[in-house]
Amino acid sequence: MASLEQLVRKNLNPFDPTTFKPGNFWRDRQNVSHEVTSIHEHVVDSVEATLGLIERDRKTRSLMLLGDSGSGKSHLLGRIKTRLNDRACFAYIGPWPDSQFIWRHVLRQTVDSLMAIPEGRTEPQLIRWLKGLEFFQKQGLTARLLGERQVFIRDMRASFPTVYQGKEFFSAIYALLDPDLSMIAADWLRGEDLDDEDLQLLRVRRSIDSEDAAQKMMSNLGWIANSTQPVVLCFDNLDNVPDMPNGQSGIRAMFNVNTVLRNAGIRNFLVIVSLITSNWRLVEQQIDHADIARIDQQLQLRPITIDQATALWASRLAPIHKEAVPTPSSPIAPLTKHWLEYKYPGGKVLPRLALMLAEQLIRKFKHTGKLPEVPTKSVDDRRRRIEPKPSSSEESDRASFELMWQKEFKGVGEHLRRISQFSSPELIRRLQEALEALEVPKIERAILNSNAYCSYSLGYEHSERVCIVWTEDSNLRSFCDVMKACEKMVKAQTRDRIYLIRKEKLGTARNRGYQLLQTLFAGTKNSHLKPNLESVQYLETYHRMVNAAAGGELVIGTKTPHVKELQAFVRESKVFNNCELLQQLGIVKSDHPDGGSTKKKRLKDPQKLSDQDIAAAKRYVINLMTTQSLIGMQILVENIQEQVPAFESEDAVRLIHALCDTNRLQMLDPNAQPKDQLLCWVPS
Repeated sequence: MASLEQLVRKNLNPFDPTTFKPGNFWRDRQNVSHEVTSIHEHVVDSVEATLGLIERDRKTRSLMLLGDSGSGKSHLLGRIKTRLNDRACFAYIGPWPDSQFIWRHVLRQTVDSLMAIPEGRTEPQLIRWLKGLEFFQKQGLTARLLGERQVFIRDMRASFPTVYQGKEFFSAIYALLDPDLSMIAADWLRGEDLDDEDLQLLRVRRSIDSEDAAQKMMSNLGWIANSTQPVVLCFDNLDNVPDMPNGQSGIRAMFNVNTVLRNAGIRNFLVIVSLITSNWRLVEQQIDHADIARIDQQLQLRPITIDQATALWASRLAPIHKEAVPTPSSPIAPLTKHWLEYKYPGGKVLPRLALMLAEQLIRKFKHTGKLPEVPTKSVDDRRRRIEPKPSSSEESDRASFELMWQKEFKGVGEHLRRISQFSSPELIRRLQEALEALEVPKIERAILNSNAYCSYSLGYEHSERVCIVWTEDSNLRSFCDVMKACEKMVKAQTRDRIYLIRKEKLGTARNRGYQLLQTLFAGTKNSHLKPNLESVQYLETYHRMVNAAAGGELVIGTKTPHVKELQAFVRESKVFNNCELLQQLGIVKSDHPDGGSTKKKRLKDPQKLSDQDIAAAKRYVINLMTTQSLIGMQILVENIQEQVPAFESEDAVRLIHALCDTNRLQMLDPNAQPKDQLLCWVPS
């Protein structure tokens, strides 16, 4: 049995800033125990009421969700999905790399979300959706005699005669139910440029290769939804959308998509657009009045009350309270409501600010065993920064950033299965963001002389004029077209070097694209690079953090850095140094003597940990202890194992003792039982 003070000191800070960062509400599952239903309840009710209208008349409707940075917009979308997922299918639409391909981006992310498996379910939304169709409820003798697939396509085309490319669309829809074809079918639906072999397997003639086709495929999904459930399209994290070529905000493209959905009579969609209020005011004048008029309602997320902030604190402290003996007298002990009242005398606070205040107070409590006294000052003085001021140093900020990076990197790795999860424009956009963080000079995007494939390229000057082309389209005709565009660049001599990045197959000597590749990239001047999945994991990790920073939602220690500050953290921490692709481009140098990546490589003795595992665990412990100061031995061992799964508990204990021997950590009570031992950080 342990007291509340002992539990707080040995556990991780329950208000750890790494839990604040929003993201894809589909991908990042939220802790429902942290929810306070009264917060923004009117917004949830309004969304539910709008969905009810769509269920009745099947007409598409649009809502705009506005709130300050830190008001909880992304978290609220997750709550809405949890509450309404039995009545609708939800899709996350994040920032797009190029506004001229927005319909293909919307289609791709919609299908990706529909193919995701909701929490508590055993199959994807889209499969559950399809099984709700009448055809699958009653399959008769005709289906058994003529072949189920043929009957399905015939019946679906008869039921939905206006569906675009009905035969091919329903061929792909039916193939989703075949385990051997489901991935290819999903790729076709999301707009992948498939090769001829895959098209033949699906019995379709061509891929979805234009904005018009992508728009009509979205319309098809709307028609099918008429017989099942509405689809909720949630546009979120839009602060990182690049501007259009004319300098106007790329968000205009999204409003155009919404208007087309409404004006074209595309049914059964609920569009939710989530924006920071201040950013919306900046771009509002650039949006056509007709597009704004197609938004049915603006829903504003207001600051929460002191009582709601108190409930938010209580939700995070509850697990510690369950173990405490005696039971704490207050649901927010050791915190007090007086600090909220002092800091926010107006009685209102943004959810994230309330969490940041609690983090600072718990950090102080871990140090001293008690809270600082609430100052008794004049009203004017109350508006000043919390006293005592939160301790922040370059070391603790760097440690906080690296913890955030390690957590995000691990999360990306759990969901990343193949490079082609991203389109070529998305991949080149992520690479561009990394190059900008590393201060590569004179970066230009879309420099390839090709209307169809310019967004697959970027250029920069790094001791020479460089062009990078990244294409992962599996269709070899498309690959040939990209090679022809590279050939034109070589002849024009507008760049000194071209890097082709491609993991997908290249064809054979009979293919024209392969022949051009051998001619253009055979020497030492131009290079063909084959990216590994881990390199994309690095780029995607940073992309997610850029999205959060651009929206003012990233919390590093006591800071909310914007993109420029995030870039500085990246350079100082050198987190990109082990990205193999950036090494191949000559942008960074490896931290490892053998030049290898951080991919786990076991030593000859299978009982031993790899050098990379040990380095990762040691770095994690140092960063965690820098930010937490005090942690219980057992808690630290469990966290090491979660972060580096290769570690057994004995390995973690040995690492901790080694750090104690080198005076990086200190064990305050070495004679206590392991579960009661407390470790203290020793600053360097």
